[in-house]
Amino acid sequence: MDFVIIGAAILFALIGLIRGGAKMFFGLFMLLIIMVASAFISAAICPLVLRSEKDGKVEYTALATPLMDPIGNAIPSDMFGDLLDTEIVKGEDGKLYVGEMALEEEALAEKVPYVGSAISPVLLGATHEGETLRTIIAYKATEYIYETALWVILVIILAIIRNIVRKKIYRFLDHHPGPSKVDRLLGVVLNLVILTVILWGAGALIAFFDDGSNWANDADAFLLNGVIAEPFMTNNLFLKLIDVTLPIGGSAA
Repeated sequence: MDFVIIGAAILFALIGLIRGGAKMFFGLFMLLIIMVASAFISAAICPLVLRSEKDGKVEYTALATPLMDPIGNAIPSDMFGDLLDTEIVKGEDGKLYVGEMALEEEALAEKVPYVGSAISPVLLGATHEGETLRTIIAYKATEYIYETALWVILVIILAIIRNIVRKKIYRFLDHHPGPSKVDRLLGVVLNLVILTVILWGAGALIAFFDDGSNWANDADAFLLNGVIAEPFMTNNLFLKLIDVTLPIGGSAA
């Protein structure tokens, strides 16, 4: 494992030295940041422009209703029975009910078709007294459509801005040897950090499945086999997140 770590470190360091920190940061890494940031921004903006709440009553805006109406009408009533169009009311216990069914995750997942344990919390978060499940489902579908469209627009705009900025940075580095050398050094450091994350991530994943005698235990034995490998892999920060300590059982041998 020592040879694997040393060889990978040399390779990653050379790549970082050739490409430089700016090219690496403003490449795929920056694109991933843009995609994640755009997802958070679209998820925060869309609910604000699609509906408003006044005096405890939810009102849907003119942007939402043109999509909500056809989506709601497209949901077949025979699949849901009376649950789809029964008004949601608040019971004496403070819980929301559709007919006799309490609006809880397990109930929605079991009694409403195509609503599993992953979707039921989303619907519950949008429920309000005086509405119906048809309205809620139509709204959430509309919200996701708008969020996806806004996400695509934001990614395109931010990617264009990224390209403009990085071209200016590249031109600056091409004409200034001092900052260019610093940039290449940063590239080496950044790539070694990426390599560490990859190795630690793989080590933590394998350690998670290690029961002391299975294939993961054999893999851990290989990962720990080396003067450099053993302290490097046992001090894996990701292992602390999953509360695992190496070696496990037979992997020490």
